[in-house]
Amino acid sequence: MAGSTRLKVISPEDEAGHPRSIVVAVLTFRRPDLLAALLESYSRLVMPPDCQVQLLVIDNDAHASALQTFTACINHRSAARYVVEPRLGIPVARNRALDEALAGGADALCFIDDDETPATDWLVRLVEEWRKSGAHLIGGPVEVAPPPVSATFLQRLMNASLVARARRKYRLTALAATRGGRFTVVTNNWLCDLRWLATSRLRFDESLLMTGGSDTAFCMAAVAAGCRKAWAADAVVREVIPPDRLTIRYQFWRGMCQSITHYRMKSRPRTTVHGIATLGIAAVRAVLGLVVLTVPVFGVGSLAIGIRSLGWAAGRIQALWGFSSNLYVPASVPAGGNFGHEQLQSTRKAA
Repeated sequence: MAGSTRLKVISPEDEAGHPRSIVVAVLTFRRPDLLAALLESYSRLVMPPDCQVQLLVIDNDAHASALQTFTACINHRSAARYVVEPRLGIPVARNRALDEALAGGADALCFIDDDETPATDWLVRLVEEWRKSGAHLIGGPVEVAPPPVSATFLQRLMNASLVARARRKYRLTALAATRGGRFTVVTNNWLCDLRWLATSRLRFDESLLMTGGSDTAFCMAAVAAGCRKAWAADAVVREVIPPDRLTIRYQFWRGMCQSITHYRMKSRPRTTVHGIATLGIAAVRAVLGLVVLTVPVFGVGSLAIGIRSLGWAAGRIQALWGFSSNLYVPASVPAGGNFGHEQLQSTRKAA
């Protein structure tokens, strides 16, 4: 399969002759149904004024399995490209998107996940915040979509809990952004000013190939490089959570793997004092998780918050013992593993 397929490219100019060029990138790996839903919702997007927008689909499958879906679903009136990145791994595919956008002379790159659908004004709101704030990196909230009709009672309960957890999380994020506090911008709803990026020369860390967290690491590195961040609270996308993720086991293990990765991102001296402190913090987090589960102070959101907190505590303990996350290792790549089917395991890193 050739490296890329181009359907149509447009290059409109505004009255001043200086349009903003924006690339909207989607990474995908053997999830045709979710990709089709995203492409269909993309066709309904309202485009921001004075901008030329191009959709870029990065297929991380060397066999180009997403090409048929792309060809069937893309709106041929839109500018769109399909690119195969044969090297497996989310940070690798993200860097390919960076390279493609920079090579094309784009002013900004957006990311959205292939299991999400944007609100019709999503891109307009994201670009408005970019123009208004002058920030280099802009994020926005991710709502949780309703569960499928076939979902069981327990799956519906977990979905409702994740809805409440997400609302609380992004309400606090918006508050932190308003007050100049800390918040993280990750690639499920993301815009980066490529002129700044070209100067900073930042990349996604490919050593985090299957662990997850390369977007968090990117945000941390960007802040260290002087990046200005902003939050577009009204630039909303919606995530579809499949039934096999709407379980206590999955949510615990996801929290655990994310905790391991976050711990390993920060270089710390391995001293006895540090180990004892980490164990103490993990114990406090575990107790808080149990309290939240017992006394639902966050309403229905307490279920997901409590379980994730327990997973976080378990992850910190495993990280101390040298375990690393394999959150995004496909269960069986030849048979059709994908980014969304995380292998729920952690592997002890060799000393």
